[in-house]
Order: sequence, then structure tokens, then C-alpha cells
Amino acid sequence: MTGLAGLLRTGGLGAAAPGVHYRDVVARWGGPDAFASEAPDPVYCLYGDLELGFTGGGRLWHLQVESDGGVVSLPSAPGRRRREPVPAFDRTVAALAEDGYRITECAPFDPEEVWHRVDRSGVLFRWDAEGGPMRIHSTAVEL
Repeated sequence: MTGLAGLLRTGGLGAAAPGVHYRDVVARWGGPDAFASEAPDPVYCLYGDLELGFTGGGRLWHLQVESDGGVVSLPSAPGRRRREPVPAFDRTVAALAEDGYRITECAPFDPEEVWHRVDRSGVLFRWDAEGGPMRIHSTAVEL
């Protein structure tokens, strides 16, 4: 399973799986489009709508996809991006449940903001409103 559906189920996206080394991601997808950093946060590599966070030792510990529209841009090959439609929230939850994934509500960042957690993968996701921003976070607990 690939794309957003695979990310929700496994916590990884193609070449980017928790624990993979930076050089392996670059070998598969090429260099990032850009880098972003906000003190005291670490530096993130940006590939379209995908942000990747690496440890000081070069291991992937965080993946994040954010989109404020109906489509996300995800890496597919060096210098190439594919556009994937953002599925409806209800359809996403139903597909996960049908595949045996339990979804629970949580408030990991702000008590006023409800997220959903895929229990098997630990991935957090949120759609702000029908057709509104979509956010997916996958963070490794241990590397």
C-alpha cells in the first residue's frame, strides 16, 4: 500500500520509514526541495507537502504531511512529485476500520484540537473541516 493510505497504516511513506537513513532517502528521491527550521525545533527536509525530520545521526524520526487543499504533492523519484487526492475524512476512517485498524480520538498538541490516532501504526491525523486542511504526523518512539 502506498501514499497516504500506506502512511496511515504503517507510519512510513515509500523510501521514508522510521529509522531509515537520510542518505537512503536522498538516493531514492534526490535532494529535498528545501529545508525548514524553527528554533528550537530540528531541521526538516521538505519534499512537496511531505516534511521529514532526521536525528543528528541521520535517522528519520518524524514524517508530516500537511495540505490545505484537496491534493497533496508527494515525492516519487529524484526531482519528481506525484499529486494524490486527499480522501474524505469519513471514507478514510471507514477504510481503516474495514482493514481492522482501531481509531481513537486524542488531543496530543492542544486540548482544544481533536486528532485521531491509528492504534497499530501510532499515526496521528486530522481534517479540520470537510474539504479543509488535512494533517498527518508519524513520529518514531524509538530508533
